[in-house]
Amino acid sequence: TLAEVLITLVIIGVIAAITVPTLIIKHQKEQTGLKLKKAYSSLAQTRDRAIADYGPVNTWSLGIVNNSDDTINFLNKYVVPYMNVMKPPTTKNTGHWNATYYSLKGNKGTMGSDWARFYLNDGTSISCAINNSNEKLMCFIDVNGDKNPNKMGKDIFEINYYISSGLKPWGIWLTREQLVSSQNQLYTCNKNCSGSGCAALIMKDGWRIADDYPW
Repeated sequence: TLAEVLITLVIIGVIAAITVPTLIIKHQKEQTGLKLKKAYSSLAQTRDRAIADYGPVNTWSLGIVNNSDDTINFLNKYVVPYMNVMKPPTTKNTGHWNATYYSLKGNKGTMGSDWARFYLNDGTSISCAINNSNEKLMCFIDVNGDKNPNKMGKDIFEINYYISSGLKPWGIWLTREQLVSSQNQLYTCNKNCSGSGCAALIMKDGWRIADDYPW
């Protein structure tokens, strides 16, 4: 009867309303983990390839903190030539890209004029700044480029490029329990923290976003 058909349609609609959002979130998590792994792996390989071309890293010059020219020069020499780059490194002043981002907790942050950003062919953006002279670059991998939400742990992930030892997510030295905790770790992957340790957590979980991840 018509009533039975209507009841069936209502039941189907309720089930769809419950399951579709869950499936969408699951897909978003899977895609985020895959894109982060792809960008991380590609960036990690640049160091070994640059060593083959330019020799040992102790002969390299990273530059000084807060100097955008040094950041861009380093990226253009040791990183960008070994990746599939769509747009070369620019500062926010020359590239006019959005320098605003948010912590996992929701606090607003801004990348300074010393940061340089380049874009990969798949739309991923990588923003870096010299965090320690002749030691490391601090980098943010944004898996969806300039799209929102521009939030740590959601689409932005913190990675450190150490000249001496290679690429490492922030917090990789912590245990998994420490990474998901908010106690004494302001930068961990917890909804009450910055989210800097989220890349390390995903990496420890096999490049997968687990059920207890603060999504």
